[in-house]
Amino acid sequence: MKHSERQLSKEAPWTDLVIAVGVIAMVLGHALFPSIKTDHPASTLYIVIYWWHMPLFFIIGGLTLKPLARNWHAMWQFIRERLLPMAYTYLIAGVLLIFASHFIHGDSWGYTAHYFLRMIYGGSALNGDLTMMWFFTVMALTFLVVELLITWTDTFTQFFIAIIMFALGISYGSIGFMGEPTTPWAADLVLMTTLWMLCGYHGYRYYSQMKNKAFFATAISIIFVILAICRFEWGLNFVLYLKTHSIKTPYMAFYVPLMVTLALCIMAEALYKKGWLNWLQPLSWYAVPILYMHQAVIDVLAKVPALNHTLILWLLGVIISLLIAAGWHHLVKLFLPKSTRN
Repeated sequence: MKHSERQLSKEAPWTDLVIAVGVIAMVLGHALFPSIKTDHPASTLYIVIYWWHMPLFFIIGGLTLKPLARNWHAMWQFIRERLLPMAYTYLIAGVLLIFASHFIHGDSWGYTAHYFLRMIYGGSALNGDLTMMWFFTVMALTFLVVELLITWTDTFTQFFIAIIMFALGISYGSIGFMGEPTTPWAADLVLMTTLWMLCGYHGYRYYSQMKNKAFFATAISIIFVILAICRFEWGLNFVLYLKTHSIKTPYMAFYVPLMVTLALCIMAEALYKKGWLNWLQPLSWYAVPILYMHQAVIDVLAKVPALNHTLILWLLGVIISLLIAAGWHHLVKLFLPKSTRN
C-alpha cells in the first residue's frame, strides 16, 4: 500500500470496505465466467457485476489524488513515487504469472517465451492467468492524465476535456495498433476511465457535505435492483466489459458506475462506524496482489473436480490469494531491513 492509499485509509477508513467489495466482486466475476454460457442467472450476475466493479477502482483511485505544484519537478516526483513502483510490480508479477501459467496449463516453452513479449505490449490481449494485467497499465495511465488535469487546468476545463474523452471512448467498438487488435497497455481505455477518476477526485471533496446519505443509498439500491431484474427478465441492453471495450447503451456506462459507487461508499461508511464487516479490510490492504494472482489460484483449484464449483472457486480464490499476499508481506517484513522496503 503506497503512501497515498495509506493516507486515504487513515482519513476515510470506510474506503477500505468499498475496495474490499470491489475485490470480492472481481473474484466472483472470474469464478462465474465458465458458467455464463449455460446458466442464465450466472450470466445475469456476471453482467451486472461488470456494470460497476471495474469503474469502481478508477473512481476510488481519484480519492487518492491531489494537485501537485505546477512544475515538472513535482510531476517527475509523482511519476517516480507513484507510477514507477506500479511498473516494477507489473513486470515482477507478470514474470511470476507467466511461469506459473506455464506449469499450471502445461504450455510449451515457445508459447511461454512469446508471452513475455505480449506482456510488454500489454493490453486487453492478455488473458488466462494474466487477465488482470491490462487493469494496472490503464490505472497508471489514468493517474497520470488526471493528475495533469487537476494540476494544470481549472475544474471546468478538467470536465470539458474528460467528457470529450469519454464521448470518444464510447464512440467506437475496438481499435488496433500496428497490426495488433488492441492498443499497447490498453491505453485507449483511458478515454473512459479519466472521467470516472475525475468524478471520484471531485466527489470526495464534497462527500462529507452530502445530506440525506441514507436516502440516496436506498434510492440507488432500488434503482440498481430494478435494472438487474430488467436484465434478468427482459434482457436490458446494457453491457460494460471494459477490458474488451464491449459497451451497449453507452450513456449508462457513465452514470451507473458512479451511482453504485456512491451507494457503496455511503453503506460502507455506515457499516464502518458500527464496526460491522471491518474484518474485510485486509482485502483492501492486499488488493493489488489479490487482483494479480486470483485467476491463477482459480485455475489451480478448478483442476480439482471437487473444488470446481463457482461458490468454492470464489471463496477459496479470495481466501487463498489473501493468505499468500499476507504471508509474503510478513516474510518481507521479517527478513528485509525496513530501509529496503517501500
